[in-house]
Amino acid sequence: MAQMRAVDAAVLILEKEGATQAFGLPGAAINPFYSAMKAHGGISHVLARHVEGASHMAEGYTRAEAGNIGICIGTSGPAGTDMITGLYSAAADSIPILCITGQAPVAKLDKEDFQAVDIASIAKPVTKMAKTVLEAGQVPGVFQQAFFLMRSGRPGPVLIDLPIDVQQTVIEFDIDLYEPLPVAKPAASAAQIERVLAMLDAAEKPVIVAGGGIINADASDRFVELAETLNVPVIPTLMGWGTIPDDHPLMAGMVGLQTQHRYGNENLLASDLVIGLGNRWANRHTGTLDVYTKGRKFVHIDIEPTQIGRVFAPDLGIVSDAAAAI
Repeated sequence: MAQMRAVDAAVLILEKEGATQAFGLPGAAINPFYSAMKAHGGISHVLARHVEGASHMAEGYTRAEAGNIGICIGTSGPAGTDMITGLYSAAADSIPILCITGQAPVAKLDKEDFQAVDIASIAKPVTKMAKTVLEAGQVPGVFQQAFFLMRSGRPGPVLIDLPIDVQQTVIEFDIDLYEPLPVAKPAASAAQIERVLAMLDAAEKPVIVAGGGIINADASDRFVELAETLNVPVIPTLMGWGTIPDDHPLMAGMVGLQTQHRYGNENLLASDLVIGLGNRWANRHTGTLDVYTKGRKFVHIDIEPTQIGRVFAPDLGIVSDAAAAI
């Protein structure tokens, strides 16, 4: 088994997990991580002018192509707090990004040491995981769990906080024996889809609300094929904009308070069945719920179980990855 610093193991894991583009700013508490990236050479890095900007860069990189996971790197204290807006943005829009912060030595934590901010507690509400790693031997497992969480269920961001002494501690690690954790995604059953088709058959004016989950699942082309096969008009949410071309005959317009088309609102209000696919019924899209829901049935299909019924109870809720449902 090879011996290396914990940060050298972390950089090898980033490359094996396919996350090879980072954005950030160096600083004393994270410089060991930067030295590992320099020594390895497999991670591209863009120097930002501000760490909040780096977090948005990482989010934009993730959005740019299916499978991408952008990395944001910063030093201890204010770098982590500057990332919070980017983490919140990524969490709200279901975008996986990995934020890595430096931290004061373990022995200095909880002693109000220089820039020893409890960033894990601050970031926890806007991440799928926020963890300060206190033992160097846990670094490979924490990074492995981070990638698993970012990719499983509803995608989202993770923050890993690395005390400087943990970064520099030598551990036993063999990248050839490291394997990413398999990600299982829920899939709609045949019986559930048969019920959706029966509801479609009974409806006179159905529409499909296309959410960002379709884009996250890299399923836009198959979604358009589905809409064409069913001949059902499509209303994209703001996060789902682009799932169907704006000039497609089945593009029925956008709905809501700020991003709507007048004909989109009219088409929604004229419908009798709404199938939401990979969406979250955000209030910028729904407006007043009484008006939005009155006189029509709803099917809600989403990868995250807690999204079903969160805003209003659908007539049929299905927990499924968007691509699997399509």
